[in-house]
Amino acid sequence: MTSLRSSRYLVLRISCEIPSILAVLFLCAGLLAGQATISAGPPLLYQVKTIYVASSPDGLALLIKSRLEKWSAVGITAELEEADAVLTCQTETAIVPAKVAIRETTATVTLVDRRSQRPIWRTTKSASFEINRLADDIVEQLKIDWRKSGRGY
Repeated sequence: MTSLRSSRYLVLRISCEIPSILAVLFLCAGLLAGQATISAGPPLLYQVKTIYVASSPDGLALLIKSRLEKWSAVGITAELEEADAVLTCQTETAIVPAKVAIRETTATVTLVDRRSQRPIWRTTKSASFEINRLADDIVEQLKIDWRKSGRGY
């Protein structure tokens, strides 16, 4: 009889502790999920759906923006807060000695996650004379890399 009482007591004790054990497990799972969200980093390139194009003093950003506006895979926004990523352009112009001096522009374009400020994509392109061609090359490279990044998914 004593063993029956002690086994009932044990069952009652265990059944009373189960809710507290479950609560601790759920709390730990929530903390781990939150940690995964915080440390997940920037999105993959194909996950970028809206881009804010930061202005540049030489006008290359405007040329890139006008080409991106024609691309249906991403949207261009005028509001920084609405963007998934920010596109920035940095250019350097150099005079290259030759029979006729050539002006060469090198642009480094970076797409940065708006929230984490981590780079998602970067390219460096150069062109002589034609800044329009440089903008075309940059946007074409972005499109190629964007498609490649989504192939595994």
